[in-house]
Amino acid sequence: MTARTQQADAAHAFGQDHRTLEAEIERIRNEARRRFGGFVLETVNPGAYFRERDWRLVDNHLIARAAEIGLLQFSLPADVGGAGRGKFEWGVVVEELARLSLNPGFSVLIDTTVEITEVLLSSDGRELIERYVPDLVAGRRFIALGAYESKDPYDYESTAWLKGEEWVLNGTKHFVTGGLGADLFVMFVRDEASNDTLAFVVEKDDPGVAVMPLETMGLRTMGLAQVVLHDVRLPRWRQVWHADALSKFNTYARGRRIMSACGITGALQGVIENCVEALSSRRRSGRRVLDYPNVERSIGEMRMLLEASRATVHRALDGTRSPDRDAFFDEFATVAKHHAAESALRIGQLVMNLQGGEGYISTFPWERFMRNVLGMIGGQGSQELLLMQLGQRTIVGLEGKRAREDGAELAVAKLADSWWALHAAEAVVQGPAGEFTEAARSVVSAAGFGSTDMDPDRHSELVAFLDRAHALAGAVQSGRVPDVMPRGPEGLFHGRLEGLAREAWNWLVFAVAQETGLLARLLRPCTVREAAADLPEDFTRDLLKLLGGASLVHMDTHDRYTIDRRLEQALMGGPRTSAFAARLRRVLTRTAQLRTGKQAAGRELMAGCGDESPALTEVLVNSLLGRLEGLPGLLVTPGARVGCAAGDGGRSAAALARSIPFASILALEPGRMAPNANGDVQVQTRARDLDGFEEDDRLALAWLPTAGLPAADLRRVVTACAAALVPGGWMVLASPLPPKRPLGAAVARLERELTLGAEPTRAGVEALLKEAGLGLVRTVWEDAVLGIRLTTARRP
Repeated sequence: MTARTQQADAAHAFGQDHRTLEAEIERIRNEARRRFGGFVLETVNPGAYFRERDWRLVDNHLIARAAEIGLLQFSLPADVGGAGRGKFEWGVVVEELARLSLNPGFSVLIDTTVEITEVLLSSDGRELIERYVPDLVAGRRFIALGAYESKDPYDYESTAWLKGEEWVLNGTKHFVTGGLGADLFVMFVRDEASNDTLAFVVEKDDPGVAVMPLETMGLRTMGLAQVVLHDVRLPRWRQVWHADALSKFNTYARGRRIMSACGITGALQGVIENCVEALSSRRRSGRRVLDYPNVERSIGEMRMLLEASRATVHRALDGTRSPDRDAFFDEFATVAKHHAAESALRIGQLVMNLQGGEGYISTFPWERFMRNVLGMIGGQGSQELLLMQLGQRTIVGLEGKRAREDGAELAVAKLADSWWALHAAEAVVQGPAGEFTEAARSVVSAAGFGSTDMDPDRHSELVAFLDRAHALAGAVQSGRVPDVMPRGPEGLFHGRLEGLAREAWNWLVFAVAQETGLLARLLRPCTVREAAADLPEDFTRDLLKLLGGASLVHMDTHDRYTIDRRLEQALMGGPRTSAFAARLRRVLTRTAQLRTGKQAAGRELMAGCGDESPALTEVLVNSLLGRLEGLPGLLVTPGARVGCAAGDGGRSAAALARSIPFASILALEPGRMAPNANGDVQVQTRARDLDGFEEDDRLALAWLPTAGLPAADLRRVVTACAAALVPGGWMVLASPLPPKRPLGAAVARLERELTLGAEPTRAGVEALLKEAGLGLVRTVWEDAVLGIRLTTARRP
């Protein structure tokens, strides 16, 4: 047994055991061959060469015969006499027809008949459907579609205007597939009055309709035509839709791109099979041509291109079964059409190289294949247009995804604002806020409390409610999770207070679910028992019900829960997840602090410090490093040092050490601090008092989170670090970015007072850096979700 035979046997065995999408496709291909293969081989293929040579289109009687054997009805709805098969199956059938057929126009015209019939079935007019669809389904009439003018649809030269009870159409459609044999046309034109795109059914025998052949390089049997409309008068019932025909055309074009790609892919498989068969009997220098390495290599490249095309086409076909499919634009269909056409061009070139002189002789199929492939390039949009549309779609999609993710995190932040508002209300009435009362009042005002929202009875209920809430949070944080959720705010409050209490409770539920690890488990669909893991099942069920009511968790038809996909980025792990969890913990800690009226020491929970620092150092290294002129070179200099004045127990220093592992990290503080004791990573750091810099402590980079630093300390740190920078060294300040929403801004002020901080404005930070003798001062990055901005400055 030869190596090639062994490879073939192994591939065959693998194919038999591999029950995947490919197996489903092969089942449909077998059905297509069994039901329609004989018709193609016995009726369509004979005379194909002469039809191509003589520019004779596919006869309409072939369409009628296709209807007789059920081919035309394969994917049409059952209520009009079709078999009701899906577009996935129909695409596989089109691919197989194109593989078997020697006439490239046949599969195209069959599919356009089906697709345009579906266009009519979506019409607003019952009379129009009843008049034409039965004949089309039975193959008694043939229909074509005229849309392209190489212009924007709103700039069409083909127009319609309503005159009395008739529409009057004028214009020319320059590239109408199947136009020479069509009995009917669906014509897309511009309404002169509204500039809207409209569509009408035009019969070839309507006065003023002229159909002229269009001579092209290839695709000679597809009946390509120009259709001229001169004062064509149509009754109102011939209008397909009353408005916005452009959307319907986009839906049609979406389907045609997939089917064009299916046809091209099928034709590619056919030409490769025929090429190998034609070469199998040739010998050169006593050896079979197929045994030469360069020939094997060329055929291998053709196979690679074919399989890549099939993969994109089948993915696009599989997408037609998705309920979330875009109604007007299909990215996978666009990719499939573009890739299949490009692959066809390359395969055609390889075939021409292998066939030598025969590749240029029109009596052989290779020359016809190349001519026809060139004709496919412009179909359903030129290759360049497809790339432009994909680029636009990709940009919009990625920006939209980021906006949705940011919006989800901001939604959680808004729920946290309500949590703060309840605590501020408690503090204003009789709480121990003391010196924070004025800031708390601004939160209450921004929350929209009225004078009747907080009488003594409601205040006592609020105190009891917050007591239960903090008791729950404390129990979860200490590992003593209750068996069930405690009572929420239902029925306790009225008016504005009722809404805020509900939102605040939703936030607490979310924070508890995050603390217990439940949210991370919901990244994949889970039943209640699976989601619970080591949590009490009733407690988990309560959490899931509340999260679902807040639209933060969704349940599928199999009673499985999953987190809102917009929150995936915040929960999947990594620096962003750490920062998100830190913000939740900070809110719990600060609001508990407000209830006691005590200011907080320590910086672990400050914005830009602690668990938020990995996200910021990732931004520094992956996004900003190239914008900080000369810094990359300074950091790789032997003995380079980075100063970190965070005061958060070494967490920021550890994050810097992970991101800049080749530099020595110095922990810098206004006072003394102990060396880093972070246990999750080995970090070489040294503590330095800002007044005790040594000559070898000169810094390439100084990292300074400003949140919570009193003004005097901030000035001292900036001045000392600026003096310690080497020439060309950089300072990066992480500062809180105030929320734009009024309640969020008021909450930020209250939190700032709780932490002794006097946050400088953006202008204040920049002025402070300039006073320290630094240049190139600029804000280089802002993130409204994290609530942080980065400001940089360079020592001359």
